[in-house]
Amino acid sequence: MSWLGPALAIAGKDLRLETKTRDVVASVGLFVLLVVVTASFAFPTAGAGREGVAAGVLWMAFLFAALLGMGRSMAIEKEDACLEGLLVSPAPREAVFLGKLLTNLGFTFAVEVVILPLFIVLLQLRPGGGLGLLVLDALLGTLGLVTVGTLFAAMAVNTRGREAILPLLVMPVSVPVMVAAVKVAEAGFAGGMGEGTLSWLLLMVGYDALFLLVALATFHHVTEE
Repeated sequence: MSWLGPALAIAGKDLRLETKTRDVVASVGLFVLLVVVTASFAFPTAGAGREGVAAGVLWMAFLFAALLGMGRSMAIEKEDACLEGLLVSPAPREAVFLGKLLTNLGFTFAVEVVILPLFIVLLQLRPGGGLGLLVLDALLGTLGLVTVGTLFAAMAVNTRGREAILPLLVMPVSVPVMVAAVKVAEAGFAGGMGEGTLSWLLLMVGYDALFLLVALATFHHVTEE
């Protein structure tokens, strides 16, 4: 059985459930919106370095949005033994991982699509030609965060205090991609590619590829009882 078909079926099931309940996107979106609105009141309207500060605030908001969404998504699967049903189904474990990865990416991207333009407007940023770079940065950075987070969420779902354990697992591993994402976002807010921006982009691509392969190779063992 190929991985793509079952993965799309799992992701489709999750997204249909979310359109009915709106549990994940609504709670995560409100949290990130609060962060952005609060930051807009304290953010400097002029001066050197404001692009770097904006990039840091934006990616901290994206990180916590991803963590909240992934934790909630996996917790829903735990209810009524849905996760166990997926794991004993004919679908390969790799397909289950890819399905949950697509689900979590969908949730996170849905929040980011709304928050990024609002963030630019409220903080009075003028990215100009750097807007495309910001979009690419969001795609690559979010893929890395969600890949690692989906794997660790599967590890933490059966533990007590999983809401506290998941950030402790994800944050140390996500430091490289977070630093790279902030640097690229800073260049994007400044108007385009700067010195070293390409290197940070390549770091994110390598990080995403590495951890996607690691997650696919280890998910079977992570989800064994």
